[in-house]
Amino acid sequence: MDMVFEEVLDDRTLCYIDDIIIATDTVPEMMQRLEKVLRLCRERGFHLRLDKSEWLKPEERKIGNVLNAPAPTSRKELQSFLGAVGYLRPFIPRFAEYTAPLFELLKKGRLFVWSDARGEAFMRLKQAVAGASFLHRPVPGAPLVIETDASEVGIGAVLKQAQEGREVPLQFASKKFTDAERKWDTRERELFAVKWAVEKWCDYVALHHFTVRTDYANLRYLVGVDKGKVFRWALALSRFNFTLEFLSGEKNNMADWLSRYAAEDEECDAEIEAMALGGRVIGHSTGSWSRKECLG
Repeated sequence: MDMVFEEVLDDRTLCYIDDIIIATDTVPEMMQRLEKVLRLCRERGFHLRLDKSEWLKPEERKIGNVLNAPAPTSRKELQSFLGAVGYLRPFIPRFAEYTAPLFELLKKGRLFVWSDARGEAFMRLKQAVAGASFLHRPVPGAPLVIETDASEVGIGAVLKQAQEGREVPLQFASKKFTDAERKWDTRERELFAVKWAVEKWCDYVALHHFTVRTDYANLRYLVGVDKGKVFRWALALSRFNFTLEFLSGEKNNMADWLSRYAAEDEECDAEIEAMALGGRVIGHSTGSWSRKECLG
């Protein structure tokens, strides 16, 4: 193996027996290295099994750091802990639920008091990290599904794909509503949730037919709306090719959880998101449209 891939091997591309490992700090570097490895596989007659490949997974070192962390004794220690956990956010479906009680302590003017309830939330978050979900690599041409839900707190969404007879998660997302957005009625919140999720994952769905699932059946009656923000949102969605499906709330549990437990402090959430973006990338795939092109 080392002789076959000699021209690409270094401290970021490694071979061990019949395994190939690629680790990078950025998505462009990952794609560049992956392309070289796949080219060599094709030229040398090697076959790779997709079911044996791991694409997006948390670094074990980062998981270990979180699991071994003691309970924070100050605001600064809590911020540091949540920053470390932020790296794992894409792998934890109910991330906002688990972190919401801890974010409460980071609000401006809030005294740092570590109660039993905070301790329980801290341990639940650790347990969630220990069982962090694998995100799956998109398969070209396989059907895509976006499930959305809106609560009075925020939006939750899941991007899924049908692979080998079952739907698997590609990404999770949630957004806290602003004070102004919380005043919207149910119809407005639910339609905005669909628009927000579709535009967020525009790179995946822009060039393909896909399915949107929501538990708000009244969205089907928005066709006749001809003014206001609801009309503008419906118009923005009209450029996408999708089928709208309705499912009961209990079947939409993932998006529902994400929407109801959106993080309470947007400043802290943005800070943790920035920390998370500094994590090492192990595999990535996007479509052919840029986000700028999609959102106009």
